[in-house]
Amino acid sequence: MPPLGYRRLTPSSSAAESGVQRAVADRRAARGSLRSLALLVDRLATLGVDGEGALTNPDAAVAVRDALRQLTGRIREAPMECRVVEVQFILAGEPVDRALTRDDPLIGTLLVRCMSLGIGAITVRQGAAPGELLTLASLLAQARTGGATAPTNDTPTSLSAINEQQASRELLRSWSVQVMPAQLPAGLRSATPLSVQAVAPREADDRFADTAFTDDVVYGTTDDRETVASSAAQAFGKLAAAHDDLAATKAADVLIAVLDTAEFRGEARVLAGTATAVMIHMHTVSTGAGRLAVERVLRRLQHRSSLELLATRIPHVPDRTLLLELLSRAGETIVDILVKQLMEATDAVARRAYFDSIVGLDLGGTLLFEQLRDPRWYVVRNAAALLGELGVEQSDSTLLPLLQHDDERIRVATARALVRLGTAKAINGLHAAIDDSNAEVRRIAAVSYGLTTSAAGAVRPHAARLAMALDKETDEDVALEMLASLGKLGSADAVQRLLRIAMPQQAQTGDTPEKPREAWLRIAALEALVRARGQAVMPHVQSLTHDTDTEVAQAAFRLSER
Repeated sequence: MPPLGYRRLTPSSSAAESGVQRAVADRRAARGSLRSLALLVDRLATLGVDGEGALTNPDAAVAVRDALRQLTGRIREAPMECRVVEVQFILAGEPVDRALTRDDPLIGTLLVRCMSLGIGAITVRQGAAPGELLTLASLLAQARTGGATAPTNDTPTSLSAINEQQASRELLRSWSVQVMPAQLPAGLRSATPLSVQAVAPREADDRFADTAFTDDVVYGTTDDRETVASSAAQAFGKLAAAHDDLAATKAADVLIAVLDTAEFRGEARVLAGTATAVMIHMHTVSTGAGRLAVERVLRRLQHRSSLELLATRIPHVPDRTLLLELLSRAGETIVDILVKQLMEATDAVARRAYFDSIVGLDLGGTLLFEQLRDPRWYVVRNAAALLGELGVEQSDSTLLPLLQHDDERIRVATARALVRLGTAKAINGLHAAIDDSNAEVRRIAAVSYGLTTSAAGAVRPHAARLAMALDKETDEDVALEMLASLGKLGSADAVQRLLRIAMPQQAQTGDTPEKPREAWLRIAALEALVRARGQAVMPHVQSLTHDTDTEVAQAAFRLSER
């Protein structure tokens, strides 16, 4: 069993909402997941969590593992989307009854914790790894003491410290978990006029000035930077104030000349500020007077040297929506630039920003195929993760050989990418990874056995191989996934195997195991049986309501009452 403070190194999902499954409108399932999360958070907080998210009392591991197993089981069945709006939880798009929050101390306390952290939304993908769920719960468990989980150095995952001065759009992001703040910190308000609401020219001018020129200069002297910045601000002000095409064209000529100077001097901030302001103004004028002039400026910003400078600002822009909207016009060229930036970035926050941006652009499959042959492990790992997030289904054949790679980091990223693709070839290929030396790869392979029934064209595997792997499995999380997948397979062999695990050992002739089966293993097998055969196995379930193991008896009683 992994230590309670462990964190699985996982690549990020995409920016904002892409790549993160939205919850199915099942209020009962969502409420069960929320309460399981609240239970895990409560146990972590009660038993003591240090600044690294690890238990200060190792003897409490059993209680925490029980709660973590319960939450993992809930998320295995369905994703969870929870928002906090006006002192109320919103689950699957439906408000949670305030009476429930008041009467259930676990959910009520969790709501208080979310509010104290300024959390606006928690989204969890279906099938999230236990390590990710533990990290989420550890973050919430530290709310009262003001603690913050330390950032990891994994690429492209980062766990941001809770700091109002930090320009982060997320409080937590991993492969399957995303925690968004209730609102951006002061001074970082969104600059996204993508709705039908227009932005007045003066407001756009202010946004331009605030966005572009508030930080220190990187290239040239401060006076030189301020001169270029001032010229750009003045030129844009004239463009924003133009009321006819002629005036707009003249202003665009001046602004383009300033952009030439800024590009020559390497003033990335000036270019980024101009790009953001011009995109705002473009939405303002729409198809009216001055639109052609605005398009001329945007075409000027498509020069490769300008794109390369704009790309350097990606990690530093709190809301990248407008900048990415401009960059997307460059197609494969900007993806090439962003991929190179991703591979050369030296800190986790920058790598995450570039990863999310590439996924958000939804381009670059051809380039990423080439990256899979790169000799650098992190390049291959990032390319595999991106192909999975982008849903490039034809990459399954190219990714499958990487399951045999010597570097386990590449194998983990590849397994996640294949399960994200969900093609028949990807799922069938993952079955063979059930014997991998890495626990996370084995866990994902176990998940793939349960996905076979939903993947069109996938070959239904025999339960025997999965059962054999279960016999020698030493990782609890992997064993739980194996049992769940046996239940999803539901074949006669799978049911027989689950019965052997769930039923009392003395009732099995010739079965002389070295040590008694743990309660959690039998309960998981029992739950998988109910999933596989429902009412057909109820006689076996009811027979266990008087089991000598009180935990098994309680679980059997709960299942028989459904």
